[in-house]
Amino acid sequence: MEYYFINKEKISPDKKFITVDGFQYKHLAIVLRKKIGDIIEITDGNLNIYEAKIVKITKTEMICEIIQRRYNLYEPDLSITLYISPLRNSDRFEFAIEKCVELGVKSIIPVITERTLLKSGINKAKSERINRIIESAVGQSQRCYLPKFEKSLSFMELIEHSECKLNKIVLYEFSENNDKELKYKFEKELCIFVGPEGGFSDTEIELLKLNNWIEYSLGKRKFRSETAAIVAVYDFVNKLYV
Repeated sequence: MEYYFINKEKISPDKKFITVDGFQYKHLAIVLRKKIGDIIEITDGNLNIYEAKIVKITKTEMICEIIQRRYNLYEPDLSITLYISPLRNSDRFEFAIEKCVELGVKSIIPVITERTLLKSGINKAKSERINRIIESAVGQSQRCYLPKFEKSLSFMELIEHSECKLNKIVLYEFSENNDKELKYKFEKELCIFVGPEGGFSDTEIELLKLNNWIEYSLGKRKFRSETAAIVAVYDFVNKLYV
C-alpha cells in the first residue's frame, strides 16, 4: 500500500486523528475516490507510519482516525547526502532525484560547478516542484523519512559545507578506484558528489582531493550524470552495507 505524506502539524495533539488537506486530499478524495471506512497509510516524514481509517470527508479535507503507529520501517542504516550539479535537461535532473529518493538518500543539495550549464541554480518554483516529486517518491516507495532538498551551493561553498564530514565520495570517470567491495571507514553517513554533463574540471578534482574527498569510478562504462547518481546510491546502500 502506498504511503501518503502529511505534515506532522496535521496530527492532533492527542495523536488520535490526522487531517488530510491540500494536494493529498484531492488525490485521495477526487482521484482515488476514497470513502469513509477506507484504511490508508500515512507518514509524517519523521520515521512514523500511521495506519488510519477515514472517518469524515468534507469539501476541503479528510479526517482520519489513527489505528496504529509504527516506527522506522525499512529506512537504510546508511545516511546519504547527495550533492549533485543541476542538469541542463530538467526532466533528467528530476528523474535522478526521484529515483535516488526511492533508493534511500536522506538529503539532496544542488551544487554549481565550473561546467554546470544552469548557473542560476534552482529557483523557488522549481524547488517547490522538486519537493512535490520527493513527497510522491517517498509515498510510492513506502519510505517513512522525507529527504530534504536544500538550497544550491557554489563549488567553494560545497568545500566549506562538507569540511567536517569524514566520508566523502566524488564520482570521477577517470579514477582507477572502482572496487565495489572496497570497505571504507564509514560510520553511518556518506556524502556522494555527482558532477554536471561535462564532468569536473581538473582543478575541481584536485581541490576535492585536498579536502579529503575520495575519487571513485563506477567502472569502464561511461554514464550520464543522472544514471551515475542512481547507480552510485544503489551501490553504496545495497552492496557495501547489506
